[in-house]
Order: sequence, then C-alpha cells, then structure tokens
Amino acid sequence: MSPSAWRGPRSREKRRRSKDKIPLRQTAEFFLVYSFLSLVRWMPFWLCRGVARAAGAALFWFVPRRRRVLMMNLGIAFPEMSEAGRGRMARASCESFILTGIESVKYLYRFRMEKAADEVRRMVEGVDTLLARARRVHDESGGCIFVVPHLGNWEIITHGAAAAGIPVTVVVRPLDNPKLEKHLFAMRSETGMEILAKRNAVFHLRTALRKGRSVGLLADQHAGMKGIDVPFFGKPASTTTGPAVLALTFGRPIMLVSCIRRIAGRKYEVLLGDPIFPDTGADSVEEIERLTALMNRGIENLVRQCPDQYLWLHDRWKLTKLWGRSESFLVEKEKEEEAKKNAPED
Repeated sequence: MSPSAWRGPRSREKRRRSKDKIPLRQTAEFFLVYSFLSLVRWMPFWLCRGVARAAGAALFWFVPRRRRVLMMNLGIAFPEMSEAGRGRMARASCESFILTGIESVKYLYRFRMEKAADEVRRMVEGVDTLLARARRVHDESGGCIFVVPHLGNWEIITHGAAAAGIPVTVVVRPLDNPKLEKHLFAMRSETGMEILAKRNAVFHLRTALRKGRSVGLLADQHAGMKGIDVPFFGKPASTTTGPAVLALTFGRPIMLVSCIRRIAGRKYEVLLGDPIFPDTGADSVEEIERLTALMNRGIENLVRQCPDQYLWLHDRWKLTKLWGRSESFLVEKEKEEEAKKNAPED
C-alpha cells in the first residue's frame, strides 16, 4: 500500500472530527455542552460525587477496552496486589477521573481572579507554605517548568499558581469544536492563566520562559516515537523530553506538583516535589535522559501516595497495541510469573 493511500483515510477522518464539521453541528454541540456546564455549575457537591461514582462504575464495567488497560497498567505498577484489589483501585480511578472533570467545571466559575486566592486557601490545607515555596523557586530561577501528573485534580494546580502570583503559561489540548474551544479558553483565562493550544506550544513556551514566566505541562502520557524510553514503575515507557529540553535550554528547574483529594472530595492537599536542576555543562543527550528519568521517578513517587486517584485509564505503555518494546513487556511478565511458580519454597 502506498503512503498516500495509507494517509488518505486517516486525513479524512481527522477532517470530519475537527474543523470541517458543518456550522449547525458545531452550534448544536456547543449548546449541548454549555447546558451540561451550566447544570454542573449548580449541582451540589454530594450530587457531583454520586454522579462520578455511577459514571465511573459504568466506565469500568461497560467499556471493556478501557477496563483491560486499567487492569494491565495496575498489574505492572502493583504486581503484588491481588486481582480483587486491582479491580477496586481501577473503579476508584474511573470515579476520580469523572469527578475531576465535574470539579473542574465548577471551579471554572468559582476561581475568578478576584477570589481565586481565598478559594484556594479555603480548599487546600497548608497552601500558603507550599505556595510560598513554589514562588521562591520561581523567583530565584526566573521561572520554572511545573510538571503536573494526571493525579487527583490537576486543574486546581494552575489556579493555585495564579493565587500565588506566579505568572504561568499552560499548555492544553485544542478542542475539535472551535466555538466550545473559544468559550472554555476564555473562562480559563479569566482565572489568571495564559492558555496555549498544544499545536503551537513550543515557540510560545520558549517565549514565556524568556520573559521570566513559569510553564505548566502534563507530561505523564505515552509520547510515541517522539519520546524516549525511561523507567516508569519499573518498566520502560515512552516519555516526552519537552520538560527536560526546556530545563536544559533555559537553565530552569523542573518541579513536580499535584493536588489530591483528602476529605470527601471537598478538601485537597498539594504535593510538591523538590526542584530538579539541570546540569547545563553536561552532554545534552545524557542530561535530557537523566532529567526525564528523574521526572518519571518523581511522578511515580507522587502517584504511590494516592494511586486510586491516578489516571490509569491511559494506555501508558501501549500494551494493547503490542508494538515494539510493548510486546517484550508481556514476554518478560510471563517469564517472571513462571519463575515465581518454579521458585523453591523456603
């Protein structure tokens, strides 16, 4: 099959999914989502948690492909855990994912600039000490690369940075519907964030760092052929080198930060890692790999503190596709299990 024949169907599919939708359909989608956002805005938190619990259970039981991804990921991360234990954690992860989406909608309406600081202090225990620490590193370094894993409610982090007075530029995935994208981007910007679409991010991130701003990145998903393989929960995972490249290029530290739920979903705790400083005099290839490996190790440490709130739904190791190194994971896992069976008992 020729390359053009291979690209054709995928290109047509992409056009149908994004900007070539007819205006009437875009408008219908916008009002449907807008109605949902308005509904969530007025839902009490106890109802939000109930909806998240029901939707999370439905996602686990009625989407078999995602259930397989959940169980395989948890099998890699926690091989000592029983099958029943992994199932409970998988369902909790689904619930947490849905709840994060619902909470984020509510907080878009609540975290306006004039009251963001008060809202963050009310919701997050000991936040002033942590924000002061993050602000100090930002000021001393002239900007940081904040790396936020998909743990707990990752949207709150950017609101906290705005409340601390840290100028931060955040990269987000562009939406397929331009009407909805414009509306949500405007709402997010009102909270004090500078929002960038992922498709044009590199140039603008460099510009932000040159201006002394900090940048926020979600860097814990599969990076494909553009990433490098570094350990994550003991297994090689394709990981983006973006944070490491920015850190090395501009001499800025990488800081890992996450926000997890503590008390019935209404109180949060911020977890802030130690800054990872680049060695600007080292070989660039080796240093990028070192920084990326340290970043993954730091993310893993954060996830282990509250694993039931991590996004295990994402196919981090691409095991379901069984391509390249992923196939070797399964072979290695089978060998390990066979060795355990054959090991002599004490």
